[in-house]
Amino acid sequence: MNNWGQLFRKLRKERHLTLQQVADDVNSMSFISKFEKGDSQITFNRLIHLLGKINFSVEEFLYANGKHSNQAIDSTFMSYRPIYLTADFMTPLVTLMHDLNFSDDDYRARKTAIRKDFNIKIQDLEKNGPSDWHHYIAILYQIQVLIFESDIKPDAGMQSTQLFEKIRLMARPIVTYLYNIENWSAFEILLFSISHIAMPVETVHRLEKIAIKRTSEDQTFPMMPQIRFSLLFSLFSTYINFRQLPWAKETLDQIEALLKHAEDAGVAIMLRFYRGWYDYINSNGQTGDDKMQDALSIANILKFSETASEIAKIIPIIKENQKDPSKSMIFIL
Repeated sequence: MNNWGQLFRKLRKERHLTLQQVADDVNSMSFISKFEKGDSQITFNRLIHLLGKINFSVEEFLYANGKHSNQAIDSTFMSYRPIYLTADFMTPLVTLMHDLNFSDDDYRARKTAIRKDFNIKIQDLEKNGPSDWHHYIAILYQIQVLIFESDIKPDAGMQSTQLFEKIRLMARPIVTYLYNIENWSAFEILLFSISHIAMPVETVHRLEKIAIKRTSEDQTFPMMPQIRFSLLFSLFSTYINFRQLPWAKETLDQIEALLKHAEDAGVAIMLRFYRGWYDYINSNGQTGDDKMQDALSIANILKFSETASEIAKIIPIIKENQKDPSKSMIFIL
């Protein structure tokens, strides 16, 4: 018999969840208790459902189960590609990321429809109660609705101290949840990456250190390096927007250290670009442009068309932001 039950119990305990909180019509408290003790087998469908209750993907669970009894297969390279995880939280998170990426023109053209869609999604997400992961996604939709109703652009939040304080207050349950999780999985990393722009920058910096520390145990999980890279690039954009230059540089140094083990060409290109971004802001526009242009050229040479397109789009915004930090802010999700 495998040790899935023992591992599940460990992960459940790390998330401070009781048997009662994870039990439902599919898996009763009695069944879960027997499963954790190794007294009962579980079907794969029931396991997938049970893992969804603790916000843990099937891939991470199977990887964590296998790494203690098998030697790792060493890879000579890491490829830059989309992340696919078998978990209930993935579709809502991806949908949220798309929904937060509206342009100003899109919003103005479809203001009523967008607000109605968001309110419907909030109601649907809140059906499971405040202790469920759906609640945290609902909070992020509620924050976006607040921004819409305030008629303030998302990239100009600094212009309204009152609005920003409301947003930070709304985000507190997410902050509390992240502080309390002892072993972060992909869900916590992705949630932090999406929600950190609603938090005080000092809180973001503290949670960054927690995120790196609490994912170190699973850093050899094949998808974890890419997830961590995405998070760090995202945090850099927030630090640079708020002119926390030491923290921005520290984040780039962390990416470079991680890159030595990953050897990912896509990340290397983006690191070159972000180094240029940092230098351009830090030098008041005197240096850094060459590095950004180098990254753009390399991306074009290697046929990384999407990367090249994003870099070309962001460079002019960076230059505008350097002239006026309160305008043209760039938040990378």
